[in-house]
Amino acid sequence: MSKKAQKKIKKPDGILYFLVYILIYPVLKIFYRLAADRKSYKPPKGPFAVICNHVSFMDFLLVMLTIYPRRLNAVAAQKFYFYSPLHKLLPFMGCIPKNLFDPDIRSIIGMKTVLKRGGRVLLFPEGRCTVHGPYMGIHKTTGNLLKNLGVPVISCYIEGAYTCMPFWRKGAKFGRTRVTLANLFAAEDLRDMTPDEINAAVDRRLGGADTAPFPKPFCVFRAKRLLEGLENIIYYCPDCGGEFTLKTKNNTVYCEKCGSSAVMDRYAALKPANERSAVPKSVQAWYKAQAAYEMRSLKEGMEPIKTRAKVRTRADKPGKGLKESGFGTLTLDPSGWRYEGALDGEDVNLFFPLESVPALPFDPNDNFQIYSGGTFYAFTPENARACSKYATIGECMYQRFSAASQMTPGYDSGFII
Repeated sequence: MSKKAQKKIKKPDGILYFLVYILIYPVLKIFYRLAADRKSYKPPKGPFAVICNHVSFMDFLLVMLTIYPRRLNAVAAQKFYFYSPLHKLLPFMGCIPKNLFDPDIRSIIGMKTVLKRGGRVLLFPEGRCTVHGPYMGIHKTTGNLLKNLGVPVISCYIEGAYTCMPFWRKGAKFGRTRVTLANLFAAEDLRDMTPDEINAAVDRRLGGADTAPFPKPFCVFRAKRLLEGLENIIYYCPDCGGEFTLKTKNNTVYCEKCGSSAVMDRYAALKPANERSAVPKSVQAWYKAQAAYEMRSLKEGMEPIKTRAKVRTRADKPGKGLKESGFGTLTLDPSGWRYEGALDGEDVNLFFPLESVPALPFDPNDNFQIYSGGTFYAFTPENARACSKYATIGECMYQRFSAASQMTPGYDSGFII
């Protein structure tokens, strides 16, 4: 590999790492009761890879501070590079851009560049932040990737951060978190194992099956406004079957159609007001019931699902986010996604085969995303709250109709087949 290519991915800045450690680590210890379990962790000499489950938007900080003084080049979603100041900060921190769920040889070259010069790489192999809490599984090519990298692998399992900073809520609540570091594979282990065996071991570790229970419950310390925003990922009322009838206020979620309601406590447990209510006892179980509801509607020969949608793509100028590129009709059927309409002043007919869209990252109440051929597309349906619905239906459709799923099931992934 050329020296120019090696210099393109910077080494993480040591001074920045040190400042973050001495300034932020005490804050996490105090306000998030951060506990670091390193009993099964012995740092390998030389380069290594770290894999981590992805439960919140502070995960990178948790891993970075727990594994300090070793510095990590993190693999980050390409979309973060579209915005200021991240488009300058991420390269400065040595991050490696990745198109999610889309073949991206550039990111593999970046990882191998870092490892070749003796660095360490951080991967979140789920490819997205979990929507409802549990580990969501990985693309089956992960096993091949780790074999190809050929370096020791450290696992990092994060607990409690989802309760403090769930996917649906803006901001964070002070609470209790734990990070468990452990050696997962030696380089020689990877050479002897099959990709499927590697994937199974990753699933067990990042799903928490290999981690001892924490003696104290994960919770938040001030239980105020815990549920506000939940209606942007949970849209189905199990009591009346209504869609988009849910509202939230403070710690309460209720259905405007049937009056069903539930309250969330500081341990993220839901308590229905009516004992006979079908409202699940947790967000995880509710999301699972919602996915099962969508799965029941998917049948051979079904009518295509259509919506009018706005599409945005990367802005022409770096750091300016996304630009509005067009408006048209988005269709989903067992063959895949199709967009027909305007794109940058031209009429287009774009097709994304179902097999190439195993998962759809989304931003609640804003957009869901498809990476294809190195291009990022953000779709916003006419009802912006439906972003969660289309992401859920798309993933259920993949589970139901794809010839051979390229995703591992994870643990309690929310999908019933």
